[in-house]
Amino acid sequence: TSVFRIAADDKDGDPLSYGLEGELALFYFTVNSSSGDVTVKEAVDREVYANSNDHFGIIITVGDGINALVKKTLHIYVEDVNDNAPAFKGLPYRADVAENENVGTEIFRVFAGDIDRGNNGSVNYEILELIPSENAVLFEIAKNGSIYLKGQLDFSTNSIYQLLIKARDQGEPEAKYSTTRLIVNVIDAPNKPPEFLHSFYHVRVPENLPVNTDIITVTAIDGDRGINNPVRYSINGSGAFTVDNVTGRISAVSLMDREQMSELITINVTASELVKGVKDCSATTTTAITILILDVNDNAPIFYTEHRVATDTFHVTVPEETANNVPILHIFVQDLDQGNNGTFEVFLLGADSTAFNLNQNIVYNEGILSLQVANSEALDFEKNHVFQFQLFAVEMETQEMFSSVAVVRVDITDRNDNSPVFDQDYFILEVPEDSANGYNVTCITATDADSSNFRKITYRLIGSASVLQTFDVDPQLGTFFVKNETFLDREKRQQLFVTLQARDGGGLSTNVQIEVSISDANDEVPVFQRNSYTGFIKENVVKNIVQVQAFDKDQEDSPNSQVTYRIIDGDPAEYFTINSSTGIISVVEPLDRESMDASSNGIINLTVQAKDCGNPAQTSTTQVVIKVEDVNDNEPVFNQSTFFVAVPEDRLDQCVVSIWATDNDVTDPNHLISYRIEDGARGQFILSTEQGDLHQYAACIHVNPESRLDYDGGPRKYKLTVAANDFGFDPNTGCTTIEVDILDVNDEVPVLIGSSLSDVFARENGRINTTVAVIQAFDPDTDAELHFFIRGTECLDDKGERLSTSLCKNWFQVMERSGSLFYAGPVDRESVQAVQLRVQVVDYNTVLSSDMSEEGHIKVIIADENDNPPVFTRTEYKKVVVSELITEGLEITMFEATDCDVGKNGIITFCVVEVTFSPADAPSLNRTPEESFYIQTSLNSNYRWEGSLRIRNHLHFTRKGSWKVKVAAIDGGFPNNTVHHLLEVFVVDGSSKLQLAFDSPPGSVLLNEKEILSILEAVVPGTDVIVSKISPAVKNTSLRGTLMDVYFICGNGTAVDPDVVRGQMEQNVSVLSRLIDTGLITVGSRSSHLQSDNKDVLYRVIFILVATNIISITLAAFVPVCVRQRYQRKLKAASALSATVLTSVRSNPMVDAAPGTNMHASEGSNPIWNKALFSEATCHFNAGACLDQKSLNSIDDNVIADEKDYFNIRKPGIYKRQDKREKGARGRDVKNSQDFLTAALESREESKCTDPGKLVYLFSNEGLKCTDL
Repeated sequence: TSVFRIAADDKDGDPLSYGLEGELALFYFTVNSSSGDVTVKEAVDREVYANSNDHFGIIITVGDGINALVKKTLHIYVEDVNDNAPAFKGLPYRADVAENENVGTEIFRVFAGDIDRGNNGSVNYEILELIPSENAVLFEIAKNGSIYLKGQLDFSTNSIYQLLIKARDQGEPEAKYSTTRLIVNVIDAPNKPPEFLHSFYHVRVPENLPVNTDIITVTAIDGDRGINNPVRYSINGSGAFTVDNVTGRISAVSLMDREQMSELITINVTASELVKGVKDCSATTTTAITILILDVNDNAPIFYTEHRVATDTFHVTVPEETANNVPILHIFVQDLDQGNNGTFEVFLLGADSTAFNLNQNIVYNEGILSLQVANSEALDFEKNHVFQFQLFAVEMETQEMFSSVAVVRVDITDRNDNSPVFDQDYFILEVPEDSANGYNVTCITATDADSSNFRKITYRLIGSASVLQTFDVDPQLGTFFVKNETFLDREKRQQLFVTLQARDGGGLSTNVQIEVSISDANDEVPVFQRNSYTGFIKENVVKNIVQVQAFDKDQEDSPNSQVTYRIIDGDPAEYFTINSSTGIISVVEPLDRESMDASSNGIINLTVQAKDCGNPAQTSTTQVVIKVEDVNDNEPVFNQSTFFVAVPEDRLDQCVVSIWATDNDVTDPNHLISYRIEDGARGQFILSTEQGDLHQYAACIHVNPESRLDYDGGPRKYKLTVAANDFGFDPNTGCTTIEVDILDVNDEVPVLIGSSLSDVFARENGRINTTVAVIQAFDPDTDAELHFFIRGTECLDDKGERLSTSLCKNWFQVMERSGSLFYAGPVDRESVQAVQLRVQVVDYNTVLSSDMSEEGHIKVIIADENDNPPVFTRTEYKKVVVSELITEGLEITMFEATDCDVGKNGIITFCVVEVTFSPADAPSLNRTPEESFYIQTSLNSNYRWEGSLRIRNHLHFTRKGSWKVKVAAIDGGFPNNTVHHLLEVFVVDGSSKLQLAFDSPPGSVLLNEKEILSILEAVVPGTDVIVSKISPAVKNTSLRGTLMDVYFICGNGTAVDPDVVRGQMEQNVSVLSRLIDTGLITVGSRSSHLQSDNKDVLYRVIFILVATNIISITLAAFVPVCVRQRYQRKLKAASALSATVLTSVRSNPMVDAAPGTNMHASEGSNPIWNKALFSEATCHFNAGACLDQKSLNSIDDNVIADEKDYFNIRKPGIYKRQDKREKGARGRDVKNSQDFLTAALESREESKCTDPGKLVYLFSNEGLKCTDL
């Protein structure tokens, strides 16, 4: 947002550049350097400057690029907006109110503060919510925050209320608010009987509880919660329990057994209130307590017979193979406990228990169990005729897990339920065809699992007559033998089938089938399919070569017809093997064609034999020819596996090393070789082939002529892989390694390491020869010799601007060999804030014609030391006058100090260290600083520390005299530095003031203040003249211009009577004449001043003196007056021009803007100035400002208009509110166009007297484009 415009005029017509200075200016605003338009960059918070009258100062600058910058202080007033919500104070809020409190009583008062101003800071209150909300109008809040009771409270209904209170400001356009809660505690009053905490009590008590054990505690409280009288307890009609009459603890007086008594018991307990130690029978209440006797696990499960007789043994008889799930025994079981305590599991234990099961396993308190057959097959008399196991009952869900055990015996009775069993279902027998009669083939028997006679077995054969004639069996032993050998003829019948039967003593029988095979005899010779066989194989291959086959006409799949093979000749080295079953010939290991006898031409002859497995065996032979083919199975081999070579980095195209390889293959394609570089050359090496010895070709390695080796840039080592390939169908490759080491040559430039050139900090006043930093460099050459030098020095301020080199030229030096940067002389941060060094590193061992070097820059930032004390900058204010009628916190004077150090070393704090009071009529008195004066320290817009000396509220100035105040300025360093300043404060009567009226504006009076004081000091010799105030004259009086209040103080601290001073001044014509030359028009109070007749008398006296001293008076008075009038017109015109520069751009509501027109061409056609905001001025006029010293010949003869409207300027706080309602009035106030110039000139004068920390509002016109004064 654009807020104002800086404008200035340069008579030379040079282009102007506008700017801002100061931390606040650069933080909050930006300026267009060409147009001067100033816009807001960061929002301004008024509350930050609330303690400085809502304003702060900034520096505006203008320059033409030739002359020095012109700087002025502009005060910015910050208008308040509603940006802060009210904040409650003294939280949390809590109030205690009796329930019988009278309606209309104020019970609490809240307060919320708002740091905004005006309506923005005015706060109203409202109750938004009441919890509980049954009676919403129970409380009321007033505008001042007082809360009143509007209804009767009831503790029994609600004992606590929460009020949500809203504090809302009156800001516009949108009010802000905040909320908080008030807790109201209602205090009880006595009116109710005791109350039990519970309307009904229920307790569960385990049986077997020890006597006098507490089972429950009942509690009753006074119905009046806020009184709480004691309560006593008693039990009505129960002998099993008792109650403690004080605590309400109920306990049992005897053991309880649930199985012997009722589970549910009810007792009544009465609570009585004690009033003043006596039981009040009228204030009683009774409650019922239900006691449930809980079961305790104190009984184990018990087994019973069917007649309900307890037992731990059961016996039963069962026939074998009883069907599954048939009950064989009934058992009753019971646990006297209840619920989970009486729930138990019953299961069987023991190895014999698997044949049985129970109809159920979980029993709840009691039940009848049935023992059933689970596996009828297990009830086999032959396997086990007695079963004995345990019946185990154990509680499932109790910690004790009580258990019981019973033994069960089951006897099994036998029956003929098993037939004879053979160990095989089918028998296969083999009988040689040449077996004799009675030959025992085998013995076949059966078994029977039954007992006694049931298990006796007899055997017989069942089959055809021919089979029964050939074989028979022993009826008792089961031996199978040859009965008639004449029937054993394989050529007629190879197999026979017969059935063998086994019968037990009970008549049960079992049959089994027998297969009898007749075996053959060996009588045939194996026969090969061919007379000879041929096979082919490549060397280095393991595979099957050829298969030979022979057949035998004996019985198939018998040893007589089974043929085996073996090599019996032609393979002395055992290179080959033959599969004895299949006849497949294969190599045992790869063959090497090169190692074979050259005369064999690669052919091998083998003799193979075929042999059957009969007894005796039959054999035959055949010939097998194997042809071995040559393959490329040898790779080239170099004369060395690794070569080592060293090459200087400047080596050019020359042969580095020569290598060659050989191949053991015999064929022409397989032993021819070519060479190539496989890897590692990186483009630096190439290979060429040349004819070697014995018709061998060799490879020569060269440095690539198109590249250059670099030891420093790397790599420093090359590992080349060279391959030799033959020309076989499947080429083989042989490799060797050439390791090349590159030798260094000093040809690289040293490089400064960037990290060592980073900015470094060096403390001022550092010790000589102490190292500040180390400059590092790197040279890849191995024999580099580096030297460091400083080639240039630049001195810089804190903004980076260059200073004179002589200031810091000899502060730092560098060690030539190590690069260490060290202090060479004293360092002062206040003269130079940073040093920029140009450093160089040189290599002295380079092989090139000139030194190899590199330059860089390192910046040394000087760190501050607390070596400068604070300095008071405004020491001329050593004497101050105050009236005896003073108020607390009155500012007497301002101190200003600076410290050349920075950071905490430059932070200044002011304090009063010594106070001495010198009464006019008594000896001096010493006072402590704390009881008389104090100083407020702040930082002004010029970044200087200010101290405001103020008066304590308990300091009495009833006695006149002088106060000598010793003020200290202390910086924040360690150790700190301190300077002192002595101030003399005179306490005088307000009637001792002499008031002088001048016809010039305040700015001119301030400009001539020192001259006026020097003249006044001659009025009453031996006195001190002190100015207390310079202000514009009040408009409604006859005075115009400026009023100056002065005091004449004697040596004892008393003030000279103003009438005496006025009389001596009128008598001293020389002094009075000089004062009139400075613009004096009145001497006295505001109501009394010189009349016209008095003036005439004064002038006649002056003219008489002039007549007697015509020559000297003319030279002494006339010439200065002429010069002063001309200079005053220039000063006023320059003031108007400067005010124009400070003009912000706003619309003029009086007339329309007419840019570029002359103000005299048409009345009101060039509306330059509006009526402006004005701030009370203080004396800070810069008489040496650039604009005041420029030649302004073009406006020397301008007429200065009457200044009567100057004092109509409005005050700052009403500017916006009056804009609309005074729009017409402002138009009527301006009599003519020259009124604008008059007001501008007066504003310029007042701006010169403005404190740098305050803002001066001038005139604005949004339509203003150019100005012609």
